[in-house]
Amino acid sequence: MKKTSKHHDVQRNYREKLQNKQELNTYARGWFLFILFAILLVVWSYFFGGTFMPYRTM
Repeated sequence: MKKTSKHHDVQRNYREKLQNKQELNTYARGWFLFILFAILLVVWSYFFGGTFMPYRTM
């Protein structure tokens, strides 16, 4: 009985640690995607700025 409860505690701790890690990963991934999107937007506007603003040649 004591052995199973100990095992359950270990399992719960592992699960909590895993959940925290997953939350951290999703948070980091969200920030990474946001930054990547911002960079892509800047590059896209830089390359295709002429189509949106015909009066600017460069």
